[in-house]
Amino acid sequence: MRKSLLTLAMLLSPTAVFAHEGHGGVGLFHHFMDLAPALALLAVIAVGFVWVKNRK
Repeated sequence: MRKSLLTLAMLLSPTAVFAHEGHGGVGLFHHFMDLAPALALLAVIAVGFVWVKNRK
């Protein structure tokens, strides 16, 4: 099951970088700057959880 989820994620991940319809075709993911603060916060939280877990 884990391998099938990983395979599915790998197959669908290239579609995440394409622009959505209404922007004149396929392009790079142009909303990255809008999502960057949320992604950075998520990364900090994940590193914090790993640090707390390994601290014990």
